[in-house]
Amino acid sequence: MKKLLLASTALVGMVGAAAAAEIKLSGYAEIGINGGNGVPGTPYETQFHNDWQVNFDFSGAMDSGVEFGGRVQIEETNGPGRINGGLKIDDEAFWVSGTFGKVTLGETKGAIDWAVPDVYSGTAISDDHSTHAGAYWNTGLDGQYDDQILRYEYSFGDFGVALSAEMDDTGVQDTIWGLGGKWSGQLSGLDVSAGLGYQSNGGADTVSVGASASMSNGLSFALGYASFNSDDGADGVLGTVDDGLVFNTGNYVSGNVLVDNWMGVGIAYTTGALTVGANYSVYSAALAGVQDPSGWGLVANYDLGGGAVAMAGYGASDNGVSGNGHGDETWSIGLGLSF
Repeated sequence: MKKLLLASTALVGMVGAAAAAEIKLSGYAEIGINGGNGVPGTPYETQFHNDWQVNFDFSGAMDSGVEFGGRVQIEETNGPGRINGGLKIDDEAFWVSGTFGKVTLGETKGAIDWAVPDVYSGTAISDDHSTHAGAYWNTGLDGQYDDQILRYEYSFGDFGVALSAEMDDTGVQDTIWGLGGKWSGQLSGLDVSAGLGYQSNGGADTVSVGASASMSNGLSFALGYASFNSDDGADGVLGTVDDGLVFNTGNYVSGNVLVDNWMGVGIAYTTGALTVGANYSVYSAALAGVQDPSGWGLVANYDLGGGAVAMAGYGASDNGVSGNGHGDETWSIGLGLSF
């Protein structure tokens, strides 16, 4: 804690008075229909879907040339059978950037999520293609505590590195430290991005590596791998993180299955306004005789122009259910509208 406070104090000392500031307003909405087979004992009925969010983006510059900014998002609290949807503030984070690099604090990505590309392409109103039982978004241990993450990043040429930290405000658990690196550039005529990340709280750690490449003919593909480890000691905590993994008394689980590692592959093709994609990913169960959680997804997007995109998605799961709560076979179709 003292080291983080000293670092923050030093950063404040480097900057002067604000020279200019700007606030921009943007929004996003979804309308459509979705369905699924539900979970045992709780069917999921085909139903209409709508969701929305409003984004406030802040930016400014100081007399010294140091830039600063951030984002606050207000969105509807979505849920089946709701009558009066509530509101919540989400993804609020602010940053300061200069020749020294960039420092971000808030609900932001840790080092792994910042560095490692995902295997999923396209989007769907219920994220069916990317929330099946085998899905993983390289979020590592992010959100294990209060989801207030401090990340420092620095870029040089095609390379970038990041260091992140998330503290347990109760003082019981050790700080989650993260380190990540990434590269993007041309390789044998391909546009390539690759990243490697590591996070640990002293009792549990995770490593992720991934790469994606796109060709001039519109074809792209991605590969990913992650490993989860723990010492089964006192550092074990119970808490749900954004990707649906739970770290429970020193073990990682997907649904109710202990897992050791994850592998995923994705492929997509874009021609004109149309993008189609497919992916498959699987966890390795830690216990002998237990079926590996896995799943695959399909997605299609068509850009209608003016910020409107027609979207369709499908996801199927084995030994588990989708993270969107609609069952082990889910689908959706609708429009995404950016304002």
